Amino acid sequence: MPRFATVPIAALAAVTALVLISRAARYDYFGDELYFLAAGRRLAAGYVDQGPLIPLVARAADMLAPGSLVALRLPAIAMAVGGVLVAAALARELGGRAGAQSLAGIAYAGCPFAITQAATLSTFAVDATLSATVLWLVVRWVRVRRDGVLLATAMVAALDIQVKLLLPVLLAGIVLGFAVVGPHRVARSRVPWLAALAVAVAAAPSLLWQSAHGWPQLEMGGVIRAEQLAATGGSLGLPVQFVTLAGLLGMALTCCGVWGLLRRPKLADYRFLVVVLLVQVGFVIVSGGRPYYLAALLPVLFAAGAVTTQDAPGRWWRGGAITVTVVIALAVVLLLPLPVSRLQEPTSNQRELSTRLRVFGTSGWPELIAAVTAAYATVDPAERGRTAIITQTYWQAAAIDRLGGADLPPVYSPNRGFAYFGTPPDSATTILYVAAGDAKPVVRQLFANMHLLTRADGPLGFPGISSDVTVWRGDGPTRPWSEAWPRLATLILDSGR
Repeated sequence: MPRFATVPIAALAAVTALVLISRAARYDYFGDELYFLAAGRRLAAGYVDQGPLIPLVARAADMLAPGSLVALRLPAIAMAVGGVLVAAALARELGGRAGAQSLAGIAYAGCPFAITQAATLSTFAVDATLSATVLWLVVRWVRVRRDGVLLATAMVAALDIQVKLLLPVLLAGIVLGFAVVGPHRVARSRVPWLAALAVAVAAAPSLLWQSAHGWPQLEMGGVIRAEQLAATGGSLGLPVQFVTLAGLLGMALTCCGVWGLLRRPKLADYRFLVVVLLVQVGFVIVSGGRPYYLAALLPVLFAAGAVTTQDAPGRWWRGGAITVTVVIALAVVLLLPLPVSRLQEPTSNQRELSTRLRVFGTSGWPELIAAVTAAYATVDPAERGRTAIITQTYWQAAAIDRLGGADLPPVYSPNRGFAYFGTPPDSATTILYVAAGDAKPVVRQLFANMHLLTRADGPLGFPGISSDVTVWRGDGPTRPWSEAWPRLATLILDSGR
């Protein structure tokens, strides 16, 4: 068994961490980060489309360093660096020498997904590396047959299930892979069943929360499918999206890795990984899910490709591919996000919004807060005790909750996870309603009187944050909020575009 290339991999991990930390504060808050901070102040066993771990991490980071974007994103950066280490460790498990281990690590460090992974705190940033760690431990278990390794796998899986409920798809792929292509003897141990039981116990609180709230996670599947179709073309755009995850070197290694797993005798015991890949791809296609659901497979594919090519003739291409990968990665990290002043045209649809997020980041929070603050200033002090803020989107609510200051009234939103954080009290008779676009008829019908107070509508503003945002005053609710709230609840994030 080859030795682990400790010094070069440690150096690669350290350089990757330093580069990623250096740009950690360049992006303003992403909307979901503000939501995680809000959720962290409202801890629960489960949430609409994620487990409790990320809100807990956000809360811990904010307690240790209040308001620090770097502290908030350090866990995501750690996960990206962890992906580098897992890729190298997988290459070693598959028989890769020092060069193959370094190649797999470099491919992950320079791939577009890792750069995105470290940019903001997110569920996919943590889930991808934890799921990849599960695969690494399973590969190691197949090689060494030690039950302790499988118990460690169960511990990592139990942690991962607290991030997203997608892990069962990965586990199903592993089980199916063992059943179809082997090695079949691994099923004779009772330890896998004990590990599965541990994961089920860990998932129970989140599943009970989902059950108590009508399984919103299932409904989110359709919402995500529609978002992906609008932003990236859905499943038809998956090949292009995978290339944008893996990068140039990563795609070359992916192709070599799949070939090696299928054809090389030395990798025969690990052919179940191809079945895992097929199951994951099939799930994304059928569900219309996010392309990054496949990100946990990147370290595996990079490692298999590096091992497959380590003794192949014509290895000259690797140096060029590594150079191009590193140059592109450094350029992206150092140049992005571009200043909003470089924008030339307003953002008019979901595809353009997706591109804007990647290139320019999220912007416009001060303009949103200024508009809401100006609207609240028009409310008579005698009425402020009966005033609440309701927003159309959970991003707006999270921004006001986090950035709005103590003088503003409590904020509520019927959108996604924020809808489960509470309902406006029935005593709230004056409402400041923040809309993306005009207030919809279903909202207008809830008030005896409703009129526009102010706007946040910069021509190049961010949709739903600083562009096409209206703030309304509604007086005299026509029904109690406890009764009206379910009619407003929606999982769709409508930016007004």
